[in-house]
Amino acid sequence: MKGIMNLLAAVNLVTLSEEEQAQAQAEADAASVVEPAVPVVETAPEPAPVQYEAAAVAPGKSLDEIFREAGISPSPFPAERLLRLLDGLRAMDEATRKAAVRAMDDADENWNIDDPVLDAQRKINALEGFRQALAAQVSGRQEQAAADIAALKTAQERAVAEIKKQIAELEKLLEREMQKTAQQIAALEAEISALQGETDREDTRMQEEIARLREIPAQFGQHSKHQ
Repeated sequence: MKGIMNLLAAVNLVTLSEEEQAQAQAEADAASVVEPAVPVVETAPEPAPVQYEAAAVAPGKSLDEIFREAGISPSPFPAERLLRLLDGLRAMDEATRKAAVRAMDDADENWNIDDPVLDAQRKINALEGFRQALAAQVSGRQEQAAADIAALKTAQERAVAEIKKQIAELEKLLEREMQKTAQQIAALEAEISALQGETDREDTRMQEEIARLREIPAQFGQHSKHQ
């Protein structure tokens, strides 16, 4: 597969990563050396990726971090590498593209198509698990927020009811105080009015008496022996 990938890269159908470029250069340097046949590597199935706990999920994590935390081991032929290969073969129709990939698989004993398929399935499971955990985290926070909002509204209703009750009691107290003050003012006004009436009557009595007494000096004052 490596030789075919290098060939595709040479005609600009695929782009090799820096690591793959280094490997290609090493292969070119060692082209004259006869290497022993490499046995076919069989990929043993691995357990399903670890499911995420909602509390451990945080938005913004890189895909590599998500895959690492899901326990996905390195693949002999990663799914991303096959995607790059497929991108380079987009000019072909789907059937021809699949046939080309399978021909590359048959021509290279170092990998088989099951490797990227298994790697893709594991990574899909990891990403789906991350999505579900993230959704569960949001859902849990929404439920908690809804409960907190309900509690706040209940507390607000109680506080408003208590304040209204206190306002009603204060209004009654204010009304009693106003009535009491009005009664005191009325009593004082009545007292002043009564005093004024009594004073007026007494003044009238005094004026009448003065007028009656003035008759004496008016009639006899000029003949008084004290003049």
